[in-house]
Amino acid sequence: NPFNWSTSCSPFKATPGNVNSVTQKNYDIAVSSVIFQPPFPVSGDEVRISSILKNIGKQPAVFTLNLYEDTDLDSLKDLILESVDSVSLYPGDSSLITFEFIIPVLNTMRGFEVIAEFGPDEDTTNNAFYTTISPGFPSGSVLVNEIMYSPKNEEPEWVELYNNINSDINLKNWTISDVLTNPVKKIISADNFFFSANSYLLITKDTTVKNFHRIIPGKITKVNFANLNNDSDGIVIKDDRDITIDSVQYTNAQGGTNGFSLERRFIDISSCQYNNWSSSIDLEQSTPGRINSITPKDFDLSIRSINTNPPYPLPKSNVILQAKIFNAGMTIAANFDVEFYYGISKPYSLLFRQSGLSLSPSDSIIVSSNLSFFLSDTLIAAVRIIHGDDQDTLNNYYEKIIAAGFAPSTILVNEVMYNTGNGKAEWIEFINTSPDTLNLNGWSVSDLLSSPTKNFITLKNIFLLPDQFLIIASDTTGLGAESNAVVLQTNFGSLGNSQDGIVLYDFRNAVIDSLHYYSDWGGETDYSIERISLNDPTNDPFNWAISLDTLGSTPGKKNSVCEAPDYHESDLIINEIMYQPGEENSEFIEFYNTTNTALNIGGWRFEDESGNTQKLSQKSFMMPAKSLYVLSADSLLFHNYEWLSNYSYINVLNKELSLSNTSDLVLLKDLRGNVIDSVYYFDSWNNRNVNITKNKSLERLNPFLNSNDEKNWSTSVSKSGATPGLTNSVFTNFTSSASGISVSPNPFSPDNDGFEDFAVINYSLTQSIVQIRVKVYDSKGRKVRTIENNTPSGSTGSIIFDGLADDGHALKMGIYILFIEALNSRSGIVETMKTAVVVARKL
Repeated sequence: NPFNWSTSCSPFKATPGNVNSVTQKNYDIAVSSVIFQPPFPVSGDEVRISSILKNIGKQPAVFTLNLYEDTDLDSLKDLILESVDSVSLYPGDSSLITFEFIIPVLNTMRGFEVIAEFGPDEDTTNNAFYTTISPGFPSGSVLVNEIMYSPKNEEPEWVELYNNINSDINLKNWTISDVLTNPVKKIISADNFFFSANSYLLITKDTTVKNFHRIIPGKITKVNFANLNNDSDGIVIKDDRDITIDSVQYTNAQGGTNGFSLERRFIDISSCQYNNWSSSIDLEQSTPGRINSITPKDFDLSIRSINTNPPYPLPKSNVILQAKIFNAGMTIAANFDVEFYYGISKPYSLLFRQSGLSLSPSDSIIVSSNLSFFLSDTLIAAVRIIHGDDQDTLNNYYEKIIAAGFAPSTILVNEVMYNTGNGKAEWIEFINTSPDTLNLNGWSVSDLLSSPTKNFITLKNIFLLPDQFLIIASDTTGLGAESNAVVLQTNFGSLGNSQDGIVLYDFRNAVIDSLHYYSDWGGETDYSIERISLNDPTNDPFNWAISLDTLGSTPGKKNSVCEAPDYHESDLIINEIMYQPGEENSEFIEFYNTTNTALNIGGWRFEDESGNTQKLSQKSFMMPAKSLYVLSADSLLFHNYEWLSNYSYINVLNKELSLSNTSDLVLLKDLRGNVIDSVYYFDSWNNRNVNITKNKSLERLNPFLNSNDEKNWSTSVSKSGATPGLTNSVFTNFTSSASGISVSPNPFSPDNDGFEDFAVINYSLTQSIVQIRVKVYDSKGRKVRTIENNTPSGSTGSIIFDGLADDGHALKMGIYILFIEALNSRSGIVETMKTAVVVARKL
C-alpha cells in the first residue's frame, strides 16, 4: 500500500534499529519552534521568549520544559535559565508556553535552546529546538538617497545609500530590489561588509562609474541589480532578516531623466514623500558619495555654468569668461572670491580674480573675468569659488573646454524630403557655403517637433569641401549616387508633413542653421522642398519652393528651383477676377501668358492686400505661350462654366481666395519673389450700365495695356457672367500707329454685346515727357466726354474709350471728333492732334 510508506522525518534521515520516525508512538513530545516577541527586535529592545509544544503520541503526557542559553554561541547549551514543571498535553494537542525569563536589553546576538524532559518519550530527536536572535536596525537607519536610473553616455545605473545612524552597519546578506514590473532581489554582500556611520555608499552595476565623476568620496560596491525603468520604478532595501529598511517609488515626472540623477532633498522626511525628490542641479548632473545638490545647506555656493563672450567664439578671437554663481545655502554668502583660469592642457594661468563678493540665499550672479584671452583653437577654462564656510566644496570648481568653432550659416539647410511614399526614407541636404573644408566629427542634427530626436551625424573625421553637399538619411540607399555629395546614415527623428523643422549643430552644440517649415511651402508626396537662394534667410517661406525637377527632388545636385529663369514684368498678367461670386459659384483669378514661350509657373504665388498668399501651382507646371490659367477657390467653378470640364490649365485650391467685394490687391510673384503683375481693383471699375455685378467677373480689355488703368477693366458681358479659360468678353484689340493718332476698331459699337464694345486710342508725340488732355466732341462741336485731363505721359501711349458721355450715358450713333493736346511744361511746346471716331449701334 503506497499510503503506508513515507520519507523519514528523522533528523538523522533514517532510523535503523529504532521505531520509524513516520510511525506514531505511544509517547512522543515535540518542541516545534521558539518564538521571540517582538519577532524582529532592534538594538535596545526588551525581548520575551515563548515555545510551541505538540503531543504527537497516542497517550497523554506530563513533562518538564527547560530554557537554556548558549552563552558562547557554539550551538551547545551552557546555562539553564528557567524550568516549567508538569506541562500536560493530550494526544494531538499543542500549547504555547511563554517563559518568565526576559531579555531586558538586546544589544548583541544571543543563542537559546528549549528542551522537553519526558522519560517515556520514544523519540527524543524532536524534544529540543535551538535558535539565535540578534538585534536589527530600525527602519530608516539606511536610506535611499540618490538614484541614477536614466544615465547617458554609457554611465552605469547606480543607487546611493546613506547610513542615517551613528553606528556602523554590517550589510552582509542585505538585499536591494526594484519594484516594477517583475522585481528582482539581489544580495548587496554575501560577506561581512561594514557601512560606516553617517556616510554614503554607492551601489553600482559597474565600477566604470568612476570615469564619469571627478571624485566619489564614499564607498563603492558592484551589484548587478535589476534594470531600473525610465518611466516609473522603485528601490527596496531589506536587511538580513528580510525586513524593509527603506523603499522609494519614483516617476520621471519627479525628475532624474536624461543623465540627471534623482536626489533626495531631506533625510528626515519620508522616502515616499513625492516632493522630497527632484533632479540634481549639480554641474555633474549628480552627486554620488557626497551631499545632494538639492539638500539645503547653511553655506553652499555652486558654479552653475561657465560661458563665453562671444557664446560660440571663432578662431583667433578674444574671449571673456563668465560664470553663473548660485547660492544654494540658507545663509547669505559674504566676502567670497571667484577666480578664472585658462590653459592649453591644464588651466594653470590665472586670468582674473573677483574679490569681496556677496550673494543672498537662492540668488545668483554672473561674474565676468573682465580680461580676455586669445583663442586660436582649443583650451581649457576653469572657475573656482573661494569661501571658507562652504559645506560642499566639490561644486566650487568647474572646468570647461573652450573650442573655436564655426560661424552660423557656415553650412545651410538646402533641401528637405519630408513627405515620402511607399516607406521611403526621409532625407535632408545641406551645403557648405564657406571657403573652408569642414570636419563633421561630433556634429549633430535633430528634428524640431514634437519630441525632437537629436543624434550625431558622425563621430569620425569626415570632411566636407566648399560648395559640397551633405545628405543625411536613416536609409541612404540611392541618395547622391551620381554626385560627389557626402552621404551619411543618421536617425534625426520623423519629419512631420504639416510642419516640423531641422536643427544643425556643430561639435560644440552651437546651432549652425535651423529650418522650421510648413506644408504650404510645398511638400507633395515624393517631392522635396528646395531652397531658392543661399543668401536669403533660411526661414523665409518665400525662399523655399517645391522641387521643379521631373524626379521630384535633386539630392546631391543644384536645386531645380535655382535653375528657374528670371521672368520679367508682364510675362504673365492678371486677366480676369471673380471677386464677388454667387452662392453657387467660386472665386477665381485668370492669368494670361503674354509671351511667345512657355512659362514654368511652379511655385508662383499671388498675394492680396491682407497678406494672404496662394500658390498658382505647388509643383512644376509649364504654361504654353498665349494660354490662360485659372486659379479657383473650389470646384463649383465647373458647374457654372461647363467648358472647363476638360480644361487642363486650372488649379482648384479648395480654400477661399478671400478677395474683397469693394477693393483689393492682386499681386503676382514668380518663384524668386519678383513682382510680375499687380492689380489694385475697385468695384467702381465695373460698367456703370450694369446694375447687378454680383456673379460677374471683372475682365481686362487688353493684356498689353496698363494693369491698373480702370479703363482697361470692365464687367463681363458674357451670358455666363465670366469667361474663365476663354477670351474675355470685353477683349479689345488694337493696332499701333508709327506716328500721330489712330483708333482701333473704328467704328466701334459700345452696346455691351461683347463685340467691339471699346476702342483703343493710340498716339505718338514728338515730345518725350508731356501732360495730355483727351476730349471728344460731337459733330456740332460740343464737348461730350473728357477722357484724360492733364495726365502725365511719354511720347507714346494707348487710351481706352468706352463710348460713354461724361454723364455715363451711351453716346448716340454718329461721327465724333477725338482731340488730343500735349504740353511739354519744360519747353512750352504744345502739340495737338485730332481724328474722327465713329460710334455704331445695331439697327
